[in-house]
Amino acid sequence: MTACRVCGTHIAKASYEASAPALTSMMAFIDIPTLAYVCDECGHAQCADLPDIETFYDTTYRISLESDDHDQIFAVAADGTPIFRTDHQAAVGLRLLDLPQGASILDYGAGKADTLRKMCVARPDLHPHVFDVSRDYVPAWNGWVKPDDQASYTVPDAWTGRFQAIISHFVIEHVAEPVSFLKTLRGLLAPGGRLLLSMPDVAANPGDMTVADHLNHFSTASLKRALALSSFTLQTVDSAAFPGAFFIVALRCEQPMASPVDRQEAADAAKKAKEICAFWKQATIRLDDAARQFSGKRAAVYGSGFYGSWICSRIEADVDFRVFLDQNPKLQGSVHFNRPILPPSKLDDDVDVVFVGLNPLKARAAIAGQAVLHRPGLDLVWIEG
Repeated sequence: MTACRVCGTHIAKASYEASAPALTSMMAFIDIPTLAYVCDECGHAQCADLPDIETFYDTTYRISLESDDHDQIFAVAADGTPIFRTDHQAAVGLRLLDLPQGASILDYGAGKADTLRKMCVARPDLHPHVFDVSRDYVPAWNGWVKPDDQASYTVPDAWTGRFQAIISHFVIEHVAEPVSFLKTLRGLLAPGGRLLLSMPDVAANPGDMTVADHLNHFSTASLKRALALSSFTLQTVDSAAFPGAFFIVALRCEQPMASPVDRQEAADAAKKAKEICAFWKQATIRLDDAARQFSGKRAAVYGSGFYGSWICSRIEADVDFRVFLDQNPKLQGSVHFNRPILPPSKLDDDVDVVFVGLNPLKARAAIAGQAVLHRPGLDLVWIEG
């Protein structure tokens, strides 16, 4: 981890370090420290390698396999109807790619490929293909993707230059060699083909810096560098379609690309990444101190997503932490880290302290309207202090 994954520049030391356990995007703990590094040359941030990364994605990283129709809620419409993540990604993909009639399209790192399936429902003329580094998803592909258009572990040589478009949603942050990854995708595109990538935006969702299996935290500067090194031209950056993430469209180039170096853009990105690392360094100290301060007290964690899970990793050894609180009715009544998830209205009167596990950019506004959390004698502990 002394070299930037994008530009290869030496990185002298980690900008953030926390003791084990580390937390993955699947809300699981692994027994490694959390380490984040920032490249001053291209503005890229990255986490340390996972042990045995191939096995992790083949057998451990099992996304949305709980049931055939399992999906993540992206947002809730004004009428209360849930908007599912894959529906939203499908709509954004069709809008940004403007696919020609009969286009061959590949979902690379597809998982269940629900996004591509929904694109094909809206556009039955499309010719879908799927690839993943696990065979766990094959049952979800069968019946709507032809067997010859499915691949696991290795991409068929016959797919070289086949596709008018490739989509890859929330994959590139997981790969140890992102430039090689992009070069592979370029080789699968036909001349003039376009690539749609989505990835977390660490500036809008700073918790992403501490996700152990998110090996890459792209800035616009480092993404431009990676795409140029892979012979792509960046066409579109959409940071509004998906809060906390950005979508990009890149065009396959037929000539070698000069690697763009905007020194100010890269310096600004590196500065921002280091500020986020400094924030988490202080947050880690703050949570460790709070765990000691409230040792033996009855506690709850508000939020059962990533931030709440991260708090759990810092306090559970010291605090009498019994429940998660969450407004999501889909989660209420389930169990997370062996603790029940309850609606905030069910908070027991004898709870002494609530640790707020929400995006620190939005946490205080979200908690302001929760009257049950403002009763006398109840302490609130914030990630942001």
